[in-house]
Amino acid sequence: MKAAKDRKQRDYCDYCDRSFPDNIEARRKHLEGTQHKNKVKQHYDSFKDPVELLIENSKKSRCRKFFEFGYCPFGLSCKYSHVPAGFDFSIIDPHLYLAQNPHLLPQQNFRGSTSKENTTNTKMIQPRQQLPVFKYKFPTGFPKDLPPSLRPPPSIGYDYSSCSQW
Repeated sequence: MKAAKDRKQRDYCDYCDRSFPDNIEARRKHLEGTQHKNKVKQHYDSFKDPVELLIENSKKSRCRKFFEFGYCPFGLSCKYSHVPAGFDFSIIDPHLYLAQNPHLLPQQNFRGSTSKENTTNTKMIQPRQQLPVFKYKFPTGFPKDLPPSLRPPPSIGYDYSSCSQW
């Protein structure tokens, strides 16, 4: 019992995934730290609407490293914009732009925060071209009367117009 009292108390920060001594001075120092502030911002940005983040990002000045070298070591936490200058999102559909540039979206891991790999290794992605349509074929000897959940998707896609909203 005495050994438990001698052990120092520690506090844990969920945003930073680290612990620090449980006293006022250490807590203040941690909460005012740049790393903690960036992690908190990343956490709350992961819940923001991607279009809103894109428009916010387009108002920043351009990231020189991203446009010169095709990558930025800071990824999505960069304080500069990775959106090319001159994009007017009142003319260009931001949803379409995000679909063609998924590197601008925060990737989430199982805890809901952005994953470290995706924020540090962002690479420039060229606009998507039309994807080829694949025709699914059953292997020989495979049963043809499968339930709908196991059938391959139709080549023209599904009709979602009759689906009710969730």
